[in-house]
Amino acid sequence: MIALLTLPVLLYQLLFVLILYIASRVGRKTLLTAFVVCLLWTATHLFFPPLAVLQSAVIGISYWWFGRRTQDTRHLPPGSE
Repeated sequence: MIALLTLPVLLYQLLFVLILYIASRVGRKTLLTAFVVCLLWTATHLFFPPLAVLQSAVIGISYWWFGRRTQDTRHLPPGSE
């Protein structure tokens, strides 16, 4: 488990957070597309189960966090974003 907390692994996880953040700034459909593509990338490129679980959790939590934020701005009056 300690091997998962190396700097390269943490930076790689940060890359997925950044991808989902940028996608959330573009729009809700783009965020969903990026979420699916990131999960597919994880499923096809990682064969070490603890790392795959960690990365899937990072992607899922990032999707939830940024999706919640884009959903909240939809209820604001036009021009107040």
